[in-house]
Amino acid sequence: MATCYLQHKDNNVAGRLALITGASGGIGLVCTQALAAEGCDVAIHYGANKAKAEAIAADLSSKYPQQLFRIFSADLSSREATRGLVPTVLADAEIVKKGHKAISILVANAGLGRRIRDVAEIGEDDWDEMMEVNARSQFVVTKAALAGMRAQKWGRVVMVGSIASRGSGLNGCHYAASKGALSSMGQNLAGLLAPEGVTVNIVAPAMIGETGMIPTPQGETWKKTDDLDALKATDPGLAIAAGIPVHRLGSPQEVANVLLMFVKSGYITGQEVLMAGGLK
Repeated sequence: MATCYLQHKDNNVAGRLALITGASGGIGLVCTQALAAEGCDVAIHYGANKAKAEAIAADLSSKYPQQLFRIFSADLSSREATRGLVPTVLADAEIVKKGHKAISILVANAGLGRRIRDVAEIGEDDWDEMMEVNARSQFVVTKAALAGMRAQKWGRVVMVGSIASRGSGLNGCHYAASKGALSSMGQNLAGLLAPEGVTVNIVAPAMIGETGMIPTPQGETWKKTDDLDALKATDPGLAIAAGIPVHRLGSPQEVANVLLMFVKSGYITGQEVLMAGGLK
């Protein structure tokens, strides 16, 4: 008969290795900065913009000279490149030299969002591409990272989902399905891995500014009687913010705040936090 063991509380993240997919911009960048500030070594994944990833690593290295910031490229629409990401990180000479044998914190942030609202216009290729990048690649990367987490009996996985997983959003049913798959996968894994010291949680943001996805509001006021559709023609960012119950866009830093809560609280697992300013 297998023996079960009482786990000990360990929420210390300083000195651990984190991998963030899609780390070079928007939410991924701020999450990278947040984990660096907590004392983590960070593997910075990017798709194509090497210069930006290098600049992020250089900036963080200057701020935290005792920590390690390494950049790794992988096209997550390529199955071969996706399979190679985690092994490449763990084989990196600098990471090996520092003694890391596992990715202790994984932020599955990379994703594709292509707005095609009408199902009649969503082709099978559109569906396949969305599921490949937003669901399958995150499964492959997560599975590879979990091997080391389970071996050391400590790990944190945070998946960046979307309000679309609940059927909302503007990017079409293929995007909603991919984010729904990510959320369901995370909650299923949470139950499996909890006894092994590995937590899995999901943060589901919507209407986040400062990412290039939503226009920045130009004005600050409007009237309750204003036609928001008409306002979109002159100030689309303000029109969007006006339709959110808290009357503003969210910020990447607020998403990072939830990330840190998950990473530093090992008693939380299997949870999905919707960050949408009161939107349902």
